[in-house]
Amino acid sequence: MTMCNTHIARTSSRSRMRLQIYLRVMRLLQPVVLSLLCLTNFVFLTDAMYAQSNDADYGVFKERIQPIFLKTRSTHGRCVTCHAGGNGGGFVLQPLSPGAVTWDEEQTRKNYLEVSQLVSPGKPESSQLLMHPLAPEAGGDVFHSGGHQFSSQADPDWQALAAWVRQKGRWEYKNLKVLSSGESLLDVMRTFNLSLREECNFCHTPPDFASDARPMKNVAREMMKMTSDLNAKLGNGTVTCYTCHRGDERPKTVHPRFPNLKYPN
Repeated sequence: MTMCNTHIARTSSRSRMRLQIYLRVMRLLQPVVLSLLCLTNFVFLTDAMYAQSNDADYGVFKERIQPIFLKTRSTHGRCVTCHAGGNGGGFVLQPLSPGAVTWDEEQTRKNYLEVSQLVSPGKPESSQLLMHPLAPEAGGDVFHSGGHQFSSQADPDWQALAAWVRQKGRWEYKNLKVLSSGESLLDVMRTFNLSLREECNFCHTPPDFASDARPMKNVAREMMKMTSDLNAKLGNGTVTCYTCHRGDERPKTVHPRFPNLKYPN
């Protein structure tokens, strides 16, 4: 009987010790648990707000932006004529169904996702969608195979596009391997466009801009690293794509009048 009582006492003592340790651990973990709960609630709230903003953004696109791509201008054809089905560079619109005068809901969703990749949220002047079809005299790109749809930034349709971009929320750019952030991504892409005088599909496979299917995309990454290394040695901004390309897809490495000149290795 005495041994039994001793065993019960020892067991009870161990239980009390385990309980005390458990309570101490819980007291230590309490701030961490509360922080995790707060963070989880913040993430859920942020995602919900982002979803709501995306819904509103999509509504503006559907009602005000997408109809611009169907409009016939006095001096130019409709955007959809060249850009439907992937025949117009990086800007890919869904083809209209036979007999349809506009896109259905599924097609509109795809158009929205595609067009959103061609704008820099909050920065119309950095957005390819606005600057590529804008006349050079108004600040636009030198070349657009479909002609310059907008002669001025005062054009009502250009203004509508700019207003949409200014209020547009953040956008996630995928598969960035050299650029550390997508914040100035379209500024960099426009630099490529002007320096090489090439469309987006020279390196990309629109509408999947994240794809690495085209080998030229990896070549571009290596050129970016090389330019960064040169600027680290010579001074930031000393070397750009235009330094060698001069508006050509191939670098100008040989003098056109003296192709046999010898250069140091």
